[in-house]
Amino acid sequence: MKKIFVRSPYFIEVDEPSQIEVRLEIFLYYKDDTVPAEPNYVITEKVPSLTQNKISINVANYAKDFIKPIAPVDVSVPTEEDVQTWCYMQVISYSDDVEVNDETFVCLNGFTQYSVGYNYSTTDDVVLLANENIELQVENFSTTYVNAFLEVGSYDYETSEDTFDITLSEATMYKLPILNINNYIDTQFYINASEVCEPKYTPVICTFINRFGGWQYLTFFKANTQGVDVTSKDYNLMPSGVDYNVLQGQKQRFNFQGKQKIKCNTGWVDENYSELIIDLLLSEVVLLDNKPAIVKSQSSDIKTHLKDKNINYEIDFEFNYGLINDVI
Repeated sequence: MKKIFVRSPYFIEVDEPSQIEVRLEIFLYYKDDTVPAEPNYVITEKVPSLTQNKISINVANYAKDFIKPIAPVDVSVPTEEDVQTWCYMQVISYSDDVEVNDETFVCLNGFTQYSVGYNYSTTDDVVLLANENIELQVENFSTTYVNAFLEVGSYDYETSEDTFDITLSEATMYKLPILNINNYIDTQFYINASEVCEPKYTPVICTFINRFGGWQYLTFFKANTQGVDVTSKDYNLMPSGVDYNVLQGQKQRFNFQGKQKIKCNTGWVDENYSELIIDLLLSEVVLLDNKPAIVKSQSSDIKTHLKDKNINYEIDFEFNYGLINDVI
């Protein structure tokens, strides 16, 4: 089954001779659910002209709105990922009310790069890492994993501590815990990681959805600076009388709200960590120490050992909730 990355456009094309109208029926559902009896969306378009009758419709956004990744839940053994982190999308195409195609896709909450071109998809197992060659620096192996989307079959996931047998009767997204430096599944991919002890600062664990739609871990080991931003509005008070109370003041502030912010440093990292930073800046779902956050940094230099010697990335975040609970 094709896997597509729905933060980038994916077009369904219908190009039948002499067609006048095209209709798409889109059915969205999670693993273990049945296909809906009625389509979630019905899209109808007429051809521009009798000589230009090909219709292309982007269906990616419909699946993107259906996927709801919230937060990773760490595991110590290979375990299926939350099914709402991805979904199935069945698209039935009609030309003038005649069915011409019926295809089902696995939709991953990632994006493709401009350089790979139009309508990229894959039918292979997908390791949801920005770059498998990056040596991941983690604070604790027991609370870190990578996602892989595995097809039907049997797999061995090996670490220096244990070997796990994975048998799948249905394709699904899996959590593969990083238990030590060397981890691999049937030699298809190899995870190179190192556990780092930070004696001085308290590490900040950042988890985010990367370009492939999987949970990515990035540890900020060095100094962080925390602060608070407060906003409010002012209005002028009417005096209580001609002989006013001088302790009351002439203005009143209201609609107070505050948000916490934090500036984090990775510490010394390899050159290829730039790929993790790019994915972090482009991510729509970010957590810091399992709290929802927004990346406030809008740019970052791509650093190299030749130019920068020791490479450290500093990223600004804002926690994605107010200090005063005003949820109604």
